[in-house]
Order: sequence, then structure tokens, then C-alpha cells
Amino acid sequence: MAKAGKILVAEDDAEARELLIMSLADGDYDLLQAADGIEALHLLRTEHPDLLITDIVMPRMDGYELVRKLRQDESMSSTPVIFCSASYHEREVREMARTLGVRNTLSKPYDLEIVRETVSAALATKPSGAAQPTNETPAVLGAAQERLSALVTFSRRLFGQTDPAAIVQTTCDAARDILLAQVAQLVIVASDGSSERTTSSGLSAEEMERLFSSRMYRDLLQSLESGGAALYPMSPDESAANVGAFQRGDFVSMLGVPIASVANSYGYLCVLNRIGLPGFTEEDLAVARGMAAQVAVAYENARQHQALQNEIERRAEMEREIRRLNQDLERRVAERTAELEIANRELEAFSYSVAHDLRAPLRLIHAHVQMLREYKGPPGAREPGIHMEQIQRGAREMSALIDGLLALSRVSHVEMRREPCALDSLVKHAVERASQEASGRDIEWRIEPLPKVSCDPELMQQVFANLISNAIKYSRPRPKAVIEIGTGVVREGDTGTTAKPGTRYIFVRDNGVGFDMRYARKLFGVFQRLHRQDEFEGTGVGLATVRRIVERHGGAIWADASPGRGAEFRFTLRGMT
Repeated sequence: MAKAGKILVAEDDAEARELLIMSLADGDYDLLQAADGIEALHLLRTEHPDLLITDIVMPRMDGYELVRKLRQDESMSSTPVIFCSASYHEREVREMARTLGVRNTLSKPYDLEIVRETVSAALATKPSGAAQPTNETPAVLGAAQERLSALVTFSRRLFGQTDPAAIVQTTCDAARDILLAQVAQLVIVASDGSSERTTSSGLSAEEMERLFSSRMYRDLLQSLESGGAALYPMSPDESAANVGAFQRGDFVSMLGVPIASVANSYGYLCVLNRIGLPGFTEEDLAVARGMAAQVAVAYENARQHQALQNEIERRAEMEREIRRLNQDLERRVAERTAELEIANRELEAFSYSVAHDLRAPLRLIHAHVQMLREYKGPPGAREPGIHMEQIQRGAREMSALIDGLLALSRVSHVEMRREPCALDSLVKHAVERASQEASGRDIEWRIEPLPKVSCDPELMQQVFANLISNAIKYSRPRPKAVIEIGTGVVREGDTGTTAKPGTRYIFVRDNGVGFDMRYARKLFGVFQRLHRQDEFEGTGVGLATVRRIVERHGGAIWADASPGRGAEFRFTLRGMT
């Protein structure tokens, strides 16, 4: 079945374009769409529609220029055209239609029945050299009322904006539409003299450059920049005779008004080249002044609103910063409190060690010195040598205990420096040193990849050195020692730790003599040992040092063992994943 006709709808407003398409959808037409004049001109040349329905004010190329190019092309000059415009532009649009041989016009908002009737009439007739006079010519008063209604709509849209940039763009689009201009430009001048220009245009970039570089435009711009208004030509009749001789991008007409409130001046609004007509009128100037006055108030309100929002955001940011600082302070207080508790425990352990552990070697030295004083035997006897050996042993024990206390004190008070660190390298270094000290022993190392963490490398090196040294020492009775280093995850029901299930930990495991878990709480105390000195040497400071370093890194350490089956030490670090 043949279609009733092919219709091209050129309209930049998507909603208006969709309404026209919808109103014609049941008319058995082939319907084409274009969002601007350039796109519409391409479709005219390639698709050859039977009817063009075009808006006047469009980007890149307005409807008047589109139809003018259509009429200049012999292959499509006879194509019927329907002009669309706001109802308050009906008088001007009919004048454009008359000069371009356009018979029909449609007014916005569209009446669907009138749209169908107008389209049917346009497809049924061929255009003549001039448009037929219409039966209904809107009264001047009616057109004025329609334009007033458009200004009210613009005002509502304007004062609904709170973004100054959106207000400027809305004004440019509305000024071009209401004043039927090829170009609308709004310039905001800052207090430092810099300016920001926003433009709504139906011209190409090259055409706009030619327009703005014209001498007349630059001369009139001086009046606007000094706070005055501009209207050129003063009367539309002055250039009416030459209107057909102008090319796109030529300077034809201009209207400009300042944008100023009672207290401040913000810049100016200007429109250039009345579409299809020789110039702007005094009525257009009054409309532009009304728009500029509304823009000044709306722009000032928006700036105040923006300043208020900035102040609210600034205060909110200050509140967030205060909360963050309070949380940081609370965290630091909690950390300091925990450190103080640890320091108190260490002080108690130190007091105990001074009262008990440090006195033991002193008592040994004192007893053997006393026995030497009371010795009455011959000078070459064996007994004095024994006393001297015991005195030396007591001195060595005393020195080892003092060194252990000093080491614990250093790790408790040294300033930590956290940095990203690969634990693999620390373990490798600790294993190399421990292997040298245990040369000649058969040791199997099972080392898994370890994560990178933020820690103090020197302190963490000491953790691995102490734990690996313990593993080597307590696996000495085994013909083949097996020492494993890797990672695990805390599970539900794991005992000995307060770490949450799912927390990742590092372990050092050996197949040594192990220990009874009933005494595990003593492991990490200063000078606390679970084996006799004659079985395994040591002072009981190494694990206390390890615990202090781990706690300073926000972690926890615990052990799992059984007699004769080895031991496993596990520790967590803050931020380890």
C-alpha cells in the first residue's frame, strides 16, 4: 500500500517533536525527524520528503535559513512547508512565511486536530509564489498577552534554578526563542574584570566568528560594556530593503541590555540578527529589559544561595573534621591507655624481677664470696676455683637479665616508623642468621609466601628473629628439626586469642619439645620460663619482647602446643589482609 506522503519534522525540542510525530502517526505517513536545521537540510536532499514541518529557532541553522536554502534548490524548491512557532510570534512568522512562499503555520502549544488539518491541506496543495492571506489574524493585544505569558513561563523556570550557570544558559535559550534571534549571548563580568560568555546560536562556529568580528558589533559592544543599552538598526525599516542580500554570519541587527540589580551590575544580554526580519523593535527592547531585570534578581539569589550552600558545606566539613579529630583523640587515648596498662604490667614484672630474679644471681655471688672469705684450706685446693666459677656464672646471669630488661625497654619506648614492608624479606634475613648460628644441625624449612603490611621493619625483624630462634632452640632434641612459617585464619572456637573469626594471622611452628598449655599464660611474661635452665638456656625476655612489639602494631599473639609435639606461635597485625 502506498503511503499518504513522506513528512520531515525539524524541531530541536524533543517533547514538541515527539508530540508532532505522535499526532501524525495514525495518518499513514512516512515520518522523518531532525533535531536542527543542518540535519533537516541533509534529509531534504537525500529523502526528498513531500512536506517539511519546521520550527523557527533551532541550533546550527534556524528554520528561516533552512527554508531559504530549500527554495534556492531547484530539485526541492516546490516542497510544501509548514512553519511552527510560539503563538506570540505568529505575526512575525506569517511575515516570514509570506516572503518565502510558505502557506501554512502552526502555533505552539499544538492542537492535535489543527495539526492534522494543516498537514492534510499542505499535502493537498502546491505552494505559489506567495502565501495566501489567513482568515484569522491575531490581534496585537492577543500577541502581547501571549508574549507576556511566555515571559511568565520564563520567569518561573528561571527562579526554579539555583545554579548560576544554569540560569545563564536558560536565559540565553529563552532570549533567542522569545526574541527570534540567530544568536543570544549573555556575558557575566566578575569583580576582577574578567568575563564569562555563554552563547546560544543557530550559526556554525565559522559564521559566529565572522559575526563577532564585525566592526559594527564591536562598536555596539562598547556601549554594553559601559553599562548602556544597544539597538541596531534603530528602526527595522532602515535595513528592510537589503535584508535579502545578507549572508549567514553577516551582522544585520543587534539588541543589548545591561543585567543589573539595585545593588550590583553583573554584565549584559544581547541578541543578534532577528530571524527572517530586518531588525528588532522597541517592543523587543522592552521584553529584553524585562528579561534582564529578572535575570539579575535570579542570578543574585542563586549566588547568595550558592554562597549559603558553600558556608553550610564548610561548616559541615568543619563538623566532620571535629568529629574525626575527636574520634582520633579517642583512639589515641584508648591506645595510650592500653600502652599505659601494658607499661604498668611491665613495671610490675620489672619490680618482681628486681625483687626476685635479679636477686637470685646476687645471692649466688654473695654466698660464694662469703665462702671464699671463710675458706681456711690450702691455697692450691679445688674449692676456691669452684667458688670463682659460680661467681662468674652469677655475674653472667645478672648481665643477661639486665640486657633483657634493656631490650624490652627499648622496644617499649622507641619511636615507631610505619612503612609498607614485605614480610618475606624479613623472614629470609632472620632464617639466614639463625641457620648460621645453628650450623651443623639438620633443619627443614617450610616457608609460605607472606603478605605485605605497614609496620616498623626493625621491630618486626626482631619478632621473627626471636620466634625462629626459639623454634630452633626447643627443637634441638629432634634429629631433624622442622620449622614452618606461614599464614592462617582464625576460626570459630579457636582458643587462646580474642581475635575475631576470619582474622588473618602469621604463625611460626616447630616440632620441638612443646609445653603444657596450662602454663601458656606465663609464656609472655618477663623472665617467665617453662623449662629449666639446665635444659634450655635463656632469660625469659624474648617472648615478652615479641608480645610488646606485636601489641604496639595493634595485634595480638598467642600459642598452641602440647608436650612432646612442638609449639606454634601465632600473631596478628593491624591492617593485615
